Amino acid sequence: MCIIQYYFNQLEIQMNYQEALAEKQESEKEMAGGQPPLKIIIVPELTEDMKRFMESYNEDLYTDDLCKLYSSNDEYTVLITAD
Repeated sequence: MCIIQYYFNQLEIQMNYQEALAEKQESEKEMAGGQPPLKIIIVPELTEDMKRFMESYNEDLYTDDLCKLYSSNDEYTVLITAD
């Protein structure tokens, strides 16, 4: 799996969960149709938290709120994954 960090307005920003969820949903709308298959996921913003999250990541079991279990600062970012 290839992971591409998503940048909001050309700058990486920290978001709370509700902001990250809204950004994910908007990105899904923008990427619909004509795009290669991509998966957009919400992950913890801090590198160590993100590493722990990705080590246990399972695409079949993923839910948006799963990231909350791994974030130590309640800040998130949106990732775009491609096979």
